[in-house]
Amino acid sequence: MANAISKTAYYTLACRAEDARQPRPLCGDTFASRFMDDEARQVWARFQSFHKANTSNAARHQIIDARVQEELDRAPDARVVVLGAGFDTRAYRLRGGRWLEVDEPAILTLKDAKLPVTEAKNPLERLSIDFGAESLAQKLAPYQDSRRTHVIIEGVLMYLSNAQRRDMLAVLAQVFPHHAVYCDLMRASFQREYSRDLHAVLASMGASFQDMTDTPEAPFLEAGYTAADSTSVPLRSLELAGKRGPAFIVRRFMPTVRDGYRIWKFERT
Repeated sequence: MANAISKTAYYTLACRAEDARQPRPLCGDTFASRFMDDEARQVWARFQSFHKANTSNAARHQIIDARVQEELDRAPDARVVVLGAGFDTRAYRLRGGRWLEVDEPAILTLKDAKLPVTEAKNPLERLSIDFGAESLAQKLAPYQDSRRTHVIIEGVLMYLSNAQRRDMLAVLAQVFPHHAVYCDLMRASFQREYSRDLHAVLASMGASFQDMTDTPEAPFLEAGYTAADSTSVPLRSLELAGKRGPAFIVRRFMPTVRDGYRIWKFERT
């Protein structure tokens, strides 16, 4: 894959593939192993030692799974858009939804070869876009819908500048005026204290975090969104693993860890 940010999709993929192999998986993405080719294994070799971060990657995926599934249980025909989809397999695993995966042509071509849309248990379409050269607004225009839409943006926003984040939210407001966004947001202080070594490896691949602040939710609030829900990724990771003691410590005594990396649900109505 040509773009370095898309290459990081192999890292998050490998976290889910490794998680699925465990006796007690947090996420249980059994489709992830289909994509574990030589390139994926080479990328994984660079991250394999980051045990806590890798487990948190699987946990963040599960948190979003659960939030979206709650909505699909109420409205099974709702549209779900996955921006920067990478190797996302939710259309194959969750119950309900009319799914649209959006990403670079190279990654979607690979997905089509290894996990065809015909195998999805829900309606699924893949939309290719060169994020550096093509207009997201123009690409999404044919899908404009005033009905409630669920938009997943996972493992993407930390690589975008503030201007790019604002532009993306403006496009979503235009195309899907009634929507919810599910995304992971990391505070700058958390990245400095707990994710510095991991970020160094990502940066060596050409995928550096941009415009990190301790109020990463601000662009959403400024754009008129309401924060409906947020969940601590590190804390939920410990809870899912059944580590009650460490979870208690993080919940009560480690606010920088607890609040530094969260899954947010934002509503726009």
